[in-house]
Amino acid sequence: MKTTGNNLVVKRSGGFTLLELMVAISIFAVVSLLSMGGLNNVLNTQEHTEEKMQRLTRFQMVFTIMSRELQQLADRPVRDEYGTIIDAISNETSDGADGIEYTHQGRFTMHDNISLQRVAYYLEDKQLLKKIWQVLDRVEDSKPVKQVLLDDISDLTFSFYSVQAGNADTLNEIDWQDSPDDQHDSQLKAVRVSITPTDYDEIYRVFEVAQ
Repeated sequence: MKTTGNNLVVKRSGGFTLLELMVAISIFAVVSLLSMGGLNNVLNTQEHTEEKMQRLTRFQMVFTIMSRELQQLADRPVRDEYGTIIDAISNETSDGADGIEYTHQGRFTMHDNISLQRVAYYLEDKQLLKKIWQVLDRVEDSKPVKQVLLDDISDLTFSFYSVQAGNADTLNEIDWQDSPDDQHDSQLKAVRVSITPTDYDEIYRVFEVAQ
């Protein structure tokens, strides 16, 4: 309150000036932008983490399927559509792609009987593909079912570990090989599967083979 010369009392308004309002709004805008930036970073980090978890889950699913199949490996060669005999397990697919192809047990039929199935895993255009044949010995119109298991894969390798027959639990071990050992005096004991994604380091698993 202020008294003038004419004894008039002038009351000062208790509101904010325009300058004060502008300063307050500017501060609020800066704080809001900082808060939104921090929130976006948190949300982006959470989304990236969830994507990685989902991708790792898919890797685990692929390894689980391979492990189950290799534990049920069947010593059953097959014939391709040209009549050529293909080994029970091979380090390449029927059409010559690097990968693995084998016969395994565990496929259930309509009558709940367990039968054999021929499958192949290989890399094409940075995708891990799986082929499944409906029959073992093929004819010209035998077409496999293709499944895309993983994307953005830069490398896929398989290694095979064999031991001398009759000495599986002792010495005379043969080193890891790039292909299954087809000698009569050796026995395949394990398969090493190595997958290298474009955004991770190499991921590998070693699976025991039951024969």
